[in-house]
Amino acid sequence: MKLKFIFFLLFIITNLYSYSDLFKLDLEDLSSIELKSTSATLTRTDVKKVPATITIITHKDIEDSGARNLDELLEIYVPSFTYMHKVHASQIGFRGILRDRNNKVLLLVNNRVMNIKTTDGGAISERWFSTLGDIESIKVITGPGSAIYGSGAIAGVISIETFSGKTKDGINIDTKAGLGEKFSNVEMSYGETIEDDLHMYIYYGISKDIGADSSDAPMKFAFNYKGKYYQENGDISLADKPFKYSTTNNYGSIDENLKHKLHLQIDSDNFTLWFRFTKTSLAEPTTQQLYYWINKYTSKKYKNTGNENQQITLFAQQKQRLKSNLDLTYQLSYLRSDVDIDFFDESKVNGGDKFWGEDNLMAKVLLNYDIDYKNQLAVGLEYNYNWLGRSSTLSSCAYSKTGVLDEHTKWNSDLISLYGEYQTSFVENLTMFIGGRVDNHKYAPILYSPRIDFIYNTNDRDIIKLGFNKSSRHSDEAVMYKSYNNDHKYDDIEEIETIELNYIKYLKQYTFNVSTFYNNYSLISWNNSRKITQNIGDVNSYGAEVEFNYKQGNIEFNIAHSYTKMYSFTLKDKSIEKQNVSASVYGYGNDFANWNNHITKIRFNYNINKKFRWTNSLRILWGMEGAKDMANYNKDLELPSDEQYILPYYDDGHTTAFGKSMYLNSAFLFNANRNMLITINAYNILGILDEDYNKRNFFQTTSQYRDAAPSISIGLKYKF
Repeated sequence: MKLKFIFFLLFIITNLYSYSDLFKLDLEDLSSIELKSTSATLTRTDVKKVPATITIITHKDIEDSGARNLDELLEIYVPSFTYMHKVHASQIGFRGILRDRNNKVLLLVNNRVMNIKTTDGGAISERWFSTLGDIESIKVITGPGSAIYGSGAIAGVISIETFSGKTKDGINIDTKAGLGEKFSNVEMSYGETIEDDLHMYIYYGISKDIGADSSDAPMKFAFNYKGKYYQENGDISLADKPFKYSTTNNYGSIDENLKHKLHLQIDSDNFTLWFRFTKTSLAEPTTQQLYYWINKYTSKKYKNTGNENQQITLFAQQKQRLKSNLDLTYQLSYLRSDVDIDFFDESKVNGGDKFWGEDNLMAKVLLNYDIDYKNQLAVGLEYNYNWLGRSSTLSSCAYSKTGVLDEHTKWNSDLISLYGEYQTSFVENLTMFIGGRVDNHKYAPILYSPRIDFIYNTNDRDIIKLGFNKSSRHSDEAVMYKSYNNDHKYDDIEEIETIELNYIKYLKQYTFNVSTFYNNYSLISWNNSRKITQNIGDVNSYGAEVEFNYKQGNIEFNIAHSYTKMYSFTLKDKSIEKQNVSASVYGYGNDFANWNNHITKIRFNYNINKKFRWTNSLRILWGMEGAKDMANYNKDLELPSDEQYILPYYDDGHTTAFGKSMYLNSAFLFNANRNMLITINAYNILGILDEDYNKRNFFQTTSQYRDAAPSISIGLKYKF
């Protein structure tokens, strides 16, 4: 196997050498952006010709939105992005790809992958902070991206870029507090140019996120609920009415613990060194079937269930100019992660909690070669080494517990990757990208992620993009290690093949973008029948996204609509009776069980005068037909009573859980002077009219939902 891998590397190298949101920017904005390797490419690329669907969120966009965490921010700006509640951590997705873990999405900070690797993790860090002042911009790639970013970029990529001493100077203080959904935070930063080519940046943010209690953010079921230990004199929670038992606060941290974020960075013209520490958590209620136990523990409060994580990162990068057309970039980084997932609070009903620590060492080198003005080449090599199974600093236990392997199990793994890209303009107005990635993991088969894209521009105003992309992902580290030790065979892998056609129209006052896609997806997901994670089948889906942005004078207007439709779903094992992808394999509908086929997003901003700005955003999730189909199937399946609500379930006539959700935010921003900004934000305003307008479902158990609280926040930002 190793010999085959070496030959394949040589084949890629020799063949490479043989070839010896963008949409919200007007033409003036685009022309001011430097030609560089931005996102979705390894070679330097005109920002208009990046071969992917990308949304760019600037720091000004973050201010305008008033977003209280990364999930809310992305849902406002990214057309096909949404998320659902889940005790492991809120689950995020793009274009219908939203599964039981967040390991289908890669999350990066300053080009460093931050994903949790062991189990039940993925892109969970960085997402629950109300302190977003260190972020200069976010680039979100909708669709597969493994060819550039590596294994795991199945659904999309979230790439955060922080401020540095080059882009943020002086002392900055930002403080904000919210009511309804209660939180308070303080952010402080200092940037300075020490010498002409040496810059320093220091940032620290701290927040206390209490969240909204059950009176402001009620949790509801789509059926009349009574616990497993219900007696005749017991209490019943009625369908579509507030759940009567105590539960976590909505969008609060576990036990109201403080959240911390520290970032230290030094930059020169060719060198970057940064250190980052984050500690965060999100309290989430357990899924509905676990509440069967609640009547037995009526003195207990399900308050501290959810996910807590902590990360320490050290990153160094050096750029070297070998020749005028030849650059070499080195990266070396260490990441320490700790995770604690609490399922059952202090009652510890069946010991389902999980906690572990993991360490990752990453080394990378990238060669960029400008062959001539029409041809560019990039080739990179990356090595990752993982120490897995150590105890978590967030837990009092001196051992790890993953729920997959025996307690006290420690192991290591490594991953070597080769990747490259060739860009050429062999015909006038036509640019081609050919690239790919090969990942060789110690406990997995070799993964191949090729891509080819064509960018055709008739002029500066009209661009057509056509691309084919294949991305791959192996299972979580604990699952792979268990499978390999059991029978010395590799565990399942998942692959997605995507064809995408994109048309963009740029004019001075507006931009228009329409993209269509088709996905062929061999997926790894949770098999409820066998209680394991495995490759359960193949899914084919298609969809379209349309976005229109208008900017004229004091007005900015944006509307985006995404449509995703499952075409077919085939189970690998026909005996599987319970899974969370779709009920179509059982003859119920033909939709994803955890996705809104239609999603609409609208933004309207108005500059009242030089000091006052009014901003608004509306998100509409039009309903989950596939969730209702799964609920119908589950009712007919006649499960035992203690398993009945593992999948969606509803009483006749109670279908609110599967209907539309709408979130309307509005804000006033007041620039008191050139150094002071005052903000007043209102969130989930429509909930004042009907609290169910603000509902958000739970992943898999979509008949469980929670109404987000109408809220308000006041913020003050000052630069000294």
